[in-house]
Order: sequence, then C-alpha cells, then structure tokens
Amino acid sequence: MRRVQRRGRRSRDAQAILETALVIPILLLLVCNFLAVMVQVTAQVQLDSAVSLAAQARFQTTQGAYDPSGVRCCPDPRCCASPSGATSLDTAGLPTGCRYAAESFYGTMTFNQGMLRWQSAALCSTGGDSGGASASPRSAQPYPGAPPAHVACVLGATDPTGRVHPGYLDRALNPPFGLDVVTCDATATLDFSRTPLAWGVFWAPVLHAHAEAVPPPFRQ
Repeated sequence: MRRVQRRGRRSRDAQAILETALVIPILLLLVCNFLAVMVQVTAQVQLDSAVSLAAQARFQTTQGAYDPSGVRCCPDPRCCASPSGATSLDTAGLPTGCRYAAESFYGTMTFNQGMLRWQSAALCSTGGDSGGASASPRSAQPYPGAPPAHVACVLGATDPTGRVHPGYLDRALNPPFGLDVVTCDATATLDFSRTPLAWGVFWAPVLHAHAEAVPPPFRQ
C-alpha cells in the first residue's frame, strides 16, 4: 500500500513540475509582449506630441526670417542627434521656422533613442497641394541646403530676395481659396531587438506621426 501511495505521489509531483515548466514560459511571453505594447504606446504618444509642437513652432517667427551663415540647430547634443551622427544641424540659409521646428521636435522626443530606427528626410520643404487630380497637385521640394533630419516639415517663407516659397496648400481647410499650412511628419521603427524584451517580442512596429498647424488667427 505504501509503495502504491509513493508512486502516486511521485507521479503527481512529476505532472506538477511538467505543467509548471510549460505554463511559466507562456506567462513570461504574455507579460513580455504586454510590456512591449506599453512601450509602443508611450513612444507613439511622445512622437505625436513632438511632431505637433514642431509644426506649431513655425509661428514663433515671421515668414521672412532666415538663419544667417553659421547658425546651427540644437548645439546641445542632448537635444538633437542628426541621422549622420552629428550633434547639430546646419540651418544657415533656411527659414528660421525650420530650426524652431527641429529644436522643438528634438527637445520633446526624449524617448530612448537606442530603440528607434528613424526614416530620415529633408528637414524643411516648400510646396505641396492636397487637391485631387483636377487640382494638379505638386509634391513638396526641399529648400536648398536642407539637412536630413528625423522630422520633415513643409512650410512657406519669403526669402531675403523677396521670393515667396509656398507652404502646403490644404484646400479642405478653407475652400475655395485654400490655406497655406505647416505640416510635419516623422517615421521610426521601434526595434525591440536592442532591449531585454528581444527574447519574447518578434515584431518591430513602425511609428508615424503627422501634424498640421494653421497660421493665426485660424491656428488650432
């Protein structure tokens, strides 16, 4: 009788150990992915805020303000890191609003940069039309000398020679005349392979943020 009881007890113990060995990895995997979703939401919220503030920063200066020679964006390496690895962006000859947009973006986007793989584009462009085929939309063109950055903004400006560079024409906001607005975009891939979550997270979400800012008195 005792031998039968011992065998039954050993069998139950072995079954419990096997069940634990199977359940624990599944629970850890679920917890790992739950944490990954929280990290993704945090990064997306901060990216949305940074891009929105970058678009609004354009209106802190006049349309005719241009950066003189030698001016650089974000001289503090804690504030700005360009795609080329430099700690500042050369904005000489560009509308001052471009520099304000970049500084606002990099100053707000404090998320762990080691987890993000950015898609770079020209910091500052001119033009663009939201109209359909009947409106013959034209794509935005980078300002001459615009450096690559993690945020790309389209804004209008009047250069020192008096030449007008149009901003993005959003016909839906003020038809039929259209409205020259500022748009900013940023895209990055959240790379979990660079984190302790790499063993249980096998996806790399792409984060994108788009913002439009309307000049006063129609600013939103």
